[in-house]
Amino acid sequence: MSSQNLLEKAKKVLLGNLYEVELNGQLYRRTVPSKEFYVHQWNWDSATHAMGLVYVDEQRAFDELYSLVSGQWKNGLIAQITFNPNETKYFPGPEFWGTEKFAKGEIQTSGITQPPLLGISFAHVYKVTKDENLRKRLIDEVLPSVIKYHDYLKKYRDPENSGLLTVVHPWESGLDNSPRWDLPLANISLDEIPDEVKIMVNENRSDDKIGDPKHRPGMDDYYKYMYLVHLYKSWNWDYEKIIKESPFAVKDVLFNALWARANEVLSDILIENSHPQAQKLIDWARQTKQALNNCWDEKLEIYRDKNVSKGRNEFIEENTIATFTPLWAGVPDAEKLELTLDNLEDSEKYWTQAPVATTPVSSNKFSLTKYWRGPTWPITNLFVIEGLSRYKNIPRAKKLRDSLVESTLKMIKDNGFYEYYDPTSGTARPDKKDTALGFGSFSWTAAVTLYLLNKYKSNQT
Repeated sequence: MSSQNLLEKAKKVLLGNLYEVELNGQLYRRTVPSKEFYVHQWNWDSATHAMGLVYVDEQRAFDELYSLVSGQWKNGLIAQITFNPNETKYFPGPEFWGTEKFAKGEIQTSGITQPPLLGISFAHVYKVTKDENLRKRLIDEVLPSVIKYHDYLKKYRDPENSGLLTVVHPWESGLDNSPRWDLPLANISLDEIPDEVKIMVNENRSDDKIGDPKHRPGMDDYYKYMYLVHLYKSWNWDYEKIIKESPFAVKDVLFNALWARANEVLSDILIENSHPQAQKLIDWARQTKQALNNCWDEKLEIYRDKNVSKGRNEFIEENTIATFTPLWAGVPDAEKLELTLDNLEDSEKYWTQAPVATTPVSSNKFSLTKYWRGPTWPITNLFVIEGLSRYKNIPRAKKLRDSLVESTLKMIKDNGFYEYYDPTSGTARPDKKDTALGFGSFSWTAAVTLYLLNKYKSNQT
């Protein structure tokens, strides 16, 4: 398959996952991640979708971002999920969140957020869009919501002004069942979870029925996921209380690396448009980068998350793909860069036949098929590629970047647009059934493909 054919196939998948819905008397055009299961609008998925759509349909890229911010809460939260009505494949649906009072009319959402890729996406779409009318609409109709979202994150997720935002659910991290969350989740006893929560999960969980249960998070983890939702619902989604009292509260390296980068690129847009809040975002980015630098572990040679639940202040010593995301924010100095690249390029850890594994293949927590515990994901590869690109004047970083662009596109070209892939072989569904890794016709895989082919076209294979 030529690069042009791959581009056309990616375009077909991404445009084909359009979902149109009328809410509050207005038509919204969203891109669902996969019609096989994920039939709503996800926060960082949509941010990624827009980054690919802008190369093939600028109006669709605008629509994606506009729809995503349409359900923003009054306090500024842009939720993890914006629900499409009457869709029942996905659990937990809107009826399980208790967020009705925060709904924007008919637009219902979940009560948590996801990594703040939105600001990065907005800046990218704004820069690539050629239609001046759409560029103006982005500034007038989308940017105010993005800034309000950043204000929400700073106010409610970093009340102590440490520079690091707190996530309060594994789903907020985007890497739901990563080994990074084993320690904080272990502090939640199954015995303290009400029977009504377990019954709810037993009766309604659907991802392990539509998808392969061997590949999905375990039932004990799911009890804990839904216990957190149950708890926050009972606290009326009071984030001041949630941050203080949640049994799961973590300063997430990946989340904060994207936060720092988002503030950097958004501040550039604000300066260009003579916006008065540019300096605030510059200061936030600088503060977060310094705080991330302080998360470095000299012995393990990784950037560590920090468990801060219920007054704790303990680093989580798990080597996962998250340790590479500070590259995108320009955090590592020359010495830490070399050590980080050593970690990345280690064939016993990450630089497998189809890099980048999300958990080192040498780890006793590595799983070939378990979601974020091993498989290679195009989305996290994109983060690593962009991080390496920030250091492209360093020959080693540029070489790794170019190699990773090539291997990521080859993996997708050879298999199709799946959710994730086997890092040891690069395959997704070798027998088309029993070893299926994730769902198919996946939008952000198509979006990443379009992004890489357009931005790094000199590296196409």
